[in-house]
Amino acid sequence: MKSYRILSLFFYFLIIGLINSPVIGQQSSPDSIIYNRQLVLEPKNNDDLIKGYTFFRNHKEQSFRLKDTISTLYYLQMIAIAESELGAFHEAEETIAEALNLIDYNSSPSSFIEDKIRLNTELGIVYRALHDYDKALEVYEKTLSISHPSMDRISIINNMANVYRDQGKFNQAEEEYQKVYKERLLRNDLRRTARALNNLGSVQGKLNNPEGIKNMLEALEIRIAVEDVSGTFSSYNHLTDYYKDKNEIVKAKHYAVLGYEYANNYSPKYKLQALTNLLELSNDKLVVQYGKLNDSINTAKLLRDNKFAIAKYNVEKEQRKTLESELQREKQKRITLFYQSIGGFILVASGFLYFLLRSRFKKQKLKEIYETETRISKKVHDEVANDVYQVMTKIQGASTNSETLLDDLESIYVKTRDISKENSAVDVIHNFETTLNDLLLTYQNSNVSIVTRNSSKISWKQVSEAKKTTIYRVLQELMTNMRKHSDATLVLVSFQQENNKISITYSDNGKGCDLKKNNGLQNAENRIHTVKGTLIFESEKGNGFKVKMTL
Repeated sequence: MKSYRILSLFFYFLIIGLINSPVIGQQSSPDSIIYNRQLVLEPKNNDDLIKGYTFFRNHKEQSFRLKDTISTLYYLQMIAIAESELGAFHEAEETIAEALNLIDYNSSPSSFIEDKIRLNTELGIVYRALHDYDKALEVYEKTLSISHPSMDRISIINNMANVYRDQGKFNQAEEEYQKVYKERLLRNDLRRTARALNNLGSVQGKLNNPEGIKNMLEALEIRIAVEDVSGTFSSYNHLTDYYKDKNEIVKAKHYAVLGYEYANNYSPKYKLQALTNLLELSNDKLVVQYGKLNDSINTAKLLRDNKFAIAKYNVEKEQRKTLESELQREKQKRITLFYQSIGGFILVASGFLYFLLRSRFKKQKLKEIYETETRISKKVHDEVANDVYQVMTKIQGASTNSETLLDDLESIYVKTRDISKENSAVDVIHNFETTLNDLLLTYQNSNVSIVTRNSSKISWKQVSEAKKTTIYRVLQELMTNMRKHSDATLVLVSFQQENNKISITYSDNGKGCDLKKNNGLQNAENRIHTVKGTLIFESEKGNGFKVKMTL
């Protein structure tokens, strides 16, 4: 790669003057952004670059004031590209450092990964222009490591190949350029295809491969046809180098002159390079020596200035990391204290809640015991005590015979047994199906037939103890209600299971009721609700009684 000579001071005042000129419109529309982007990326001449630079510089200031990070980063990227193309590498690096700082200061820098890749790519171009090849390769390798496979990684590979070529590593450069050229052919992009072909040809020429000159000339034709300004000058430059290496001075001067005439209409940066080519082809040794010395001085100055810019960025970055680390530690302390306070509060609240719930549970259990005792007492009084009193009355009378007395005593025994069964523990662990069938059959006699269906098809082992207890008690309530009130002669109890739901349908042919729930039916409904089940009653006087429970 040829040396870059820069008139930084000249460009500085030139650009500042254009920034303050009223030529650029203030309206930022998508069309104007696209138009000026084209001026920067595909300039026809130096004026295009300056116009694009000025446009994006103005809009960058506006977007920064509005805290529009996305737009600000985009404008900074365009500014850096324009500065680099204008030869203002020091300014380009400062612009890139500003953009990288903006990303690092953002609350979510990972969301700007593509912007960081583009900025680092441009930074590598700056380092290459300054002959800091190791730094350029370091930046490109870092960029590849953070880039996603779906991104245009081929551009980064092309830039790395450029550095290899500048270092004289032509075999390595050719290998990378071959990858780039094949990829560009697939995308049918003439400008980039011509660039890849020219780059490939230039290293092939260094390796004395006859395909080199063919590829460079073909690339030149494409670039002239598509009016690629920077590309056309690059082709002239590489052809000058090729023939100079072959010691074909006449042809080398021919392309050097073409390059100078072409650059004279476009960019001072290209013009300086073209003049350098002509000077190096001069027979005057003093002129050649002057050119080399001037090139070394300018390069050293730019290298020093740009190292300072990026070093300043790195120092600021380290200072920011230190500050962020201290803030993070302080934040962590506050978070720890906050969670400790919350934990203490939860512990105290949990203790209070535990004792409160325990107290309520005890009261509830006492209430349930009292209600159960009251219910049993009332039932014993209503059903057993009255019968005992009647028997006592009969015994006192003279007309009572022993057979009638025995029947009355048996009736009292049956009622006492039923009350005992209603309140005794239910074995829901061992063979629940048999336990349930035994319950139903105790209500069968010469006047009432009990029929069950599909109870054996229920997976009782998978049913919880709470649900089995509820099923037992609810059916017990229904059967007791049937015996007392319905005068039924036939009772049907059918079972059905779907997935984890059990449906049980009870029906009888008794006289029915008006669905004003008595105490027994209310108890049944309460039991079903405790296991989050449903109970549906269907009954009309004279048309039997039907209940469907699901749980």
